[in-house]
Amino acid sequence: MIPWLGGIAPDLLFRSLEEKGLHRQLFFFLVWHMAQNQKPEKKKVIVCGIGNVLLQDEGVGVHVVRELKNFPLPPSVELIEGGTMLLDFLFQLQEARQVILIDAVKAGEPPGSICLVDSEQLIETETNHPLSLHQVDAVQVLKIMALEKDPPPCLIVGIEPASLEWGLELSEIIKERMPEILQVVRDQIRKALSTENA
Repeated sequence: MIPWLGGIAPDLLFRSLEEKGLHRQLFFFLVWHMAQNQKPEKKKVIVCGIGNVLLQDEGVGVHVVRELKNFPLPPSVELIEGGTMLLDFLFQLQEARQVILIDAVKAGEPPGSICLVDSEQLIETETNHPLSLHQVDAVQVLKIMALEKDPPPCLIVGIEPASLEWGLELSEIIKERMPEILQVVRDQIRKALSTENA
């Protein structure tokens, strides 16, 4: 029993919502909304890498986050390996001060190219935007986050993949570009922290 559900057991509430045709994911979002008065102040800058690590460069976002763990970062920065389950981290992302999302993208640029896109820009022009997030779930999560009254700003760091074949290793092109990718992400982290302290 959760107090802020008004004494209603979550399983009973879920069944009621399910009868009305609401998706389970929407249920959890509604529960989160009902707990807004208990959420902590937004403090963390969250850096989240997404993608499928079984498909070489598709998982570049996760590989970048793993590499970032080798650098000293302040407690106000949280690293998340979102993988292919970004929706599972929705609550954490909503509570962030700022989100930096790293993913493989198709932007029609040479492999290894890096692009920075604001999530609002991507959502508003999704149907004709040249940028294509490989993790379809990510677009839906960004849309849900945008529904919030005060959503955290979200920057997408996109890397053009060279290979999406089966394999646990990144392509040689992306491996060679990794130092530059890491530098770009670290620069964005510093920028987010400087904005936070301004």
